[in-house]
Amino acid sequence: MNRTDLGLSLLLLSITGAPVLAIPPPPPDDVRVVKVRDGNTVVVTPYGDPFTVRLACIHAPSLRQGRAGQVVKVALERLLPPGAWVTLTTRSKAADGVDLAEIIPVGSTVPVNLSLVQVGMAALDRQASSPCNQVSYREAELGARTMRLGLWGPSPDTP
Repeated sequence: MNRTDLGLSLLLLSITGAPVLAIPPPPPDDVRVVKVRDGNTVVVTPYGDPFTVRLACIHAPSLRQGRAGQVVKVALERLLPPGAWVTLTTRSKAADGVDLAEIIPVGSTVPVNLSLVQVGMAALDRQASSPCNQVSYREAELGARTMRLGLWGPSPDTP
């Protein structure tokens, strides 16, 4: 506890007569994963009400697309297990009001969005006008396609 926090606690103690613990709020873009909904949608919470975040810059198969959608959801669950702390960056709103963001696990520098593209579990969303580094995503997709990784591999569920 720094001097300011200690002084504030002592002031509150003298006013209320009860000890008060100062708990600093988390940074506004750091949240905890509640669950992975599908291959590009995650439910997170900063400490209060959960909200939905869609992975910006990518297109991943939906659960309605059969096995491919399930495979991508499992891949995202491995990258973002429930309870994991993540940072939301390059945030914006989709037309339907859902938050769009790159999601970076705490302790990492690589967005899971880009990681999914690198391993062939998603493609660059060419229709999106987002602040993501389009060059990185294009290169990652080209590498995954060239190496026939994930959804680009020999499978009936290949896009």
